[in-house]
Amino acid sequence: MSLNLEAVFPIITTTVSLLFTLSLLEQYFRKRRPHQFVWFVAMILFTVTAGAEALSILLGEWNEIIYRIYYVLAALQVSFMGGGVLYLFASRNVINERNAHRAILLFGFTWLFFSAMFATIYEIFWLVAIPSLIIVGFGIVYWINRRLPETRRLPLSVTGLQFAHFFLLFSLYTFALMSYLAVISPLNQELLKTGGQISGLAWQQNPSDLSEMRAAVRLFSPLHTVPGAIALIGGGFFSYITWQLSIKRNTGHFSWKTGIYNIYIAVGALILGKGALLSGFGLPTLYISEVISVVLMYFGFLESDKISMQKIVDVLTLKWLRKRVAPVSSE
Repeated sequence: MSLNLEAVFPIITTTVSLLFTLSLLEQYFRKRRPHQFVWFVAMILFTVTAGAEALSILLGEWNEIIYRIYYVLAALQVSFMGGGVLYLFASRNVINERNAHRAILLFGFTWLFFSAMFATIYEIFWLVAIPSLIIVGFGIVYWINRRLPETRRLPLSVTGLQFAHFFLLFSLYTFALMSYLAVISPLNQELLKTGGQISGLAWQQNPSDLSEMRAAVRLFSPLHTVPGAIALIGGGFFSYITWQLSIKRNTGHFSWKTGIYNIYIAVGALILGKGALLSGFGLPTLYISEVISVVLMYFGFLESDKISMQKIVDVLTLKWLRKRVAPVSSE
């Protein structure tokens, strides 16, 4: 097995994402916040998928089982990244009982748009479109109900935390459908033999041909990547802008460096989304975009938690974990 220079990008991505994963786990043990655990899971998925990319290049081909697992996990990881933002917003009261209808309608319409569009090609998408339509209907009822006088309101209540739970549950539901198709659908064996950046093209014999049922696996991807990106990218820019407006109101001027880590995370996610989109058309943009993305997001994370270089060393050497275990073992 000889070293392929193309493998350098996935190897770097795997290394940084592994460190990112450990840092999130250390932060979760320190602060015990739900969004940190959700992001920890997302980065586990990111590390696994990046590792699969590096392995395929080093071996010179994609293993069929690894590719199936890789593709569905790559979609799910974006849902968990976005879900982490929703849990963070719930804890900060950005999403609450008063405005939950906005989140319900935003993500309900997103799921409905893609599932209804694809249902005209493959019937399995009705299993997503119908629940999405119910979600949108509930969101409209919830919005109307909030505008009624309190004496006439129905006892409807959705907290930010409850919506974050629902977002992940619905994402896991669509993931189950996608995984089912990924198991039963044949792959383009010729593309697997290349071992390179094939994105989701292995699910089709012809990239422009959607007539084969296996192409539906690719069409499930937007049901994860688009809602996840809306939460992750939109959440990052929203947090930064609202923070700056708050500073402006209180001090009379902006403080551009305050909260800048939100921009690093949002831009990193935006680059990843752009790279993945272009790779779907056969362009070799995925692996380089993953490197830039994970570095930017990890840097944003370090800035947000004010983590020093010594803390990074402690995380990498698992010193923080040994400190937690030591008192237990000494008893």
